[in-house]
Amino acid sequence: MKKISRRGFGKLSAGSVAGTLAACNSSAASAKSSGPMSRAAELPATKKPRVVVVGGGWAGLSIAQNLRRQRVDLDVVLIERRSTFISHPLSNLWLGGMINLETLTHSFLDAAKAGDYIYLNASLVGLDREKRRAFTDQGYIDYDDIVLASGIDYNYASVGVKDVAAIQMLRTRYPGGFVSGSEHVTLKRKIAEFEKGIFVLNAPQGIFRCAASIYERACILAANFKKRKLPAKVLLIDSRNAPGVNSEGFLAAFEELYKDHLEYMPSSTVQRIDAVAKTIHTDFDDIKFSDGAIYPRVRAARMIEEFGLADPKSAQMEANIDPFNYNIIGDDHTYVTGDSRPMPFSKSASVARGEGSHVAKVIAGRTLGKSVPWVTPESVCYSMVDPDAKQAIVSRSYYQFNQATKQWEFAPKTASTNDRSEDLGRQTFEWSKRQFKDLFS
Repeated sequence: MKKISRRGFGKLSAGSVAGTLAACNSSAASAKSSGPMSRAAELPATKKPRVVVVGGGWAGLSIAQNLRRQRVDLDVVLIERRSTFISHPLSNLWLGGMINLETLTHSFLDAAKAGDYIYLNASLVGLDREKRRAFTDQGYIDYDDIVLASGIDYNYASVGVKDVAAIQMLRTRYPGGFVSGSEHVTLKRKIAEFEKGIFVLNAPQGIFRCAASIYERACILAANFKKRKLPAKVLLIDSRNAPGVNSEGFLAAFEELYKDHLEYMPSSTVQRIDAVAKTIHTDFDDIKFSDGAIYPRVRAARMIEEFGLADPKSAQMEANIDPFNYNIIGDDHTYVTGDSRPMPFSKSASVARGEGSHVAKVIAGRTLGKSVPWVTPESVCYSMVDPDAKQAIVSRSYYQFNQATKQWEFAPKTASTNDRSEDLGRQTFEWSKRQFKDLFS
């Protein structure tokens, strides 16, 4: 049987939420073919405009929820391949023993019930934008609009690792801890079992998931080693000359709280990693380590590239979208949001929540023939720099587009609180409770 290319199938590209590609051939488009590509998914019939949301992270959940809160009555379907939600935001608190895993773990069924939408436990394997048909391993879905909130993948080439076997070794032995629940579980075990030596962390280049989280994580680990009186040190390698957010607050915590258990190495770019020899080569040093979590530069989920939605000029392979309305350029029915969008906003839970609300309003407004003005998302990043004293710092960022320079910049009301306090520690927990309650109950 003659094979057909992804682009040859009329913008049909194969992929999954995790970026795993499925092979497609001409039989997939034929009415005579068998399997999920040839039959409709088992969903209730509807006469309402149907919006499909792909990805059940903070962005996808927020969009699905907010779509049902609009004036127009929409049929909303959330496609998510996982059966259980595990939050990356706030996971550092679990690593530090401040919350239990149940706090981070929630049911997509509860979210769907609370938000009055449909949750389909499935993987996206293809997309025909001309027919407006999404193919999943549970059958195809015809839609009016689709939103891809598909998250991120790691780009191991950014740390000089291109060999597939070497990449797999790094993924298995030194997972970054910023994508999957399994990575977090492995990192939790690593911390508990670590006894001596250097535990290496790194802040990658570019805009990465939760700009403050890697610095908070360094504090959490250093506090653990300090409390257990281990002959151990966290080594945090950073390509920047200072932490990207709350620089004053993090540097103060490094020096005042963890001087003997945390070494911060700024202005250092990871160029190559030898997982077997446990050696990181930077532009200046060769560093031996005992254990660690390697955080490569992030990129948009591979489905964005495979579906032909990526901006070829994007260093992080992010989507080519209208930055104010989030739809793909030239396609008003395909949207990309969350960590695969290109604007230099923080890849954080609070931004995902704000963008979810905005994108839902855009889709609902266009259904009614109306336009919706862009509103800046708010980035709120609490960082528990002293887990023993439950003291945190916080940054609040807002954004604006400079029409003269054609560049994004921070809005004037952006501010950071760098004096750690118990009050900010309490606010950290209160913020998380509000978000989880709103999404899941």
